[in-house]
Amino acid sequence: MSTRFSCRTVSSWKKQEEARSVAQELGLPPWWLNEQASVYISGKDDPGKRRVFDHPGLRVTAASPRHIFAMKALAARTRDIDDLRLLAEMIGVDSAVTAVQICAEFFPEEDIPPRSAAVLQELFG
Repeated sequence: MSTRFSCRTVSSWKKQEEARSVAQELGLPPWWLNEQASVYISGKDDPGKRRVFDHPGLRVTAASPRHIFAMKALAARTRDIDDLRLLAEMIGVDSAVTAVQICAEFFPEEDIPPRSAAVLQELFG
């Protein structure tokens, strides 16, 4: 009886192993690396992104605060409000107009949903 593993399986194990290592090193929860938000990430360049891990075969980058702000502003979920306030302070957002400009910077093809516009107006006037 032989056990055969595909390259994809080995690659997946290696990714999980490296992710656990990064989690321990940075004090992150073990599930920190996942692809749940990947569908919401802009295809535009994010000059503020930073590399958090680099290893042969695996490079992990973190989105910039501006990019995360744009994602959360468009989602405008109740649980994002505190994050939006903190991110706005970090990146200097002081008006709804500036907030919308940042959204357009990363998601130029997206219309601002009415709920998002209302949340941004409420937060930043």
